[in-house]
Amino acid sequence: MIRIEGDKDVVIVKFPYNLDYIAKIKTVKGYRWHPDRKYWSIPYSELKNLLSAFDGEKVEVDTSIWLYKLEKELMARKYSRRTVKLYLHYNEEFLRFSRKTPYQISNDDVRDYLYHLAEKKNASASTLNIAINALKFYYGEVLKRKFVYEIKRPKKDKKLPVVLSQEEFQGFYHRLPTSNTG
Repeated sequence: MIRIEGDKDVVIVKFPYNLDYIAKIKTVKGYRWHPDRKYWSIPYSELKNLLSAFDGEKVEVDTSIWLYKLEKELMARKYSRRTVKLYLHYNEEFLRFSRKTPYQISNDDVRDYLYHLAEKKNASASTLNIAINALKFYYGEVLKRKFVYEIKRPKKDKKLPVVLSQEEFQGFYHRLPTSNTG
């Protein structure tokens, strides 16, 4: 299990005692064993190297680990709390949906997720636009990947106008104040 805990610039790594795993983690720069808590830690900047060291192993990674950089960037740019919350939500949901790391994501994964939102969750066009903005910001601005920019925006939902019946109109018309010009 790999996750961020406490000091967010440090990644916590836990696994059952295994000499092969110990050898692999010792190849990552800045590793540290914490005997009191029985876990390893590495600097966040070494996360990619950690995953490379464990390539081929079934590694469970907490999705929050991927979103740490996103949250940091949004806060640095003074985005509103609501925007931060929404961007983190849609990116976390997307990673869970795709079951991939952000570095394995493709346009097809994004399209599948947007289809899932639109068809399975019946999301509105504005919700889809928020999800697209969240994904574009993370993959484009934070991870510097350009593929997400190929995603097209959905058409706006068409809302039918409210039409009053003749009776409703008459009732409304008679309640209007009369003007006293004279």
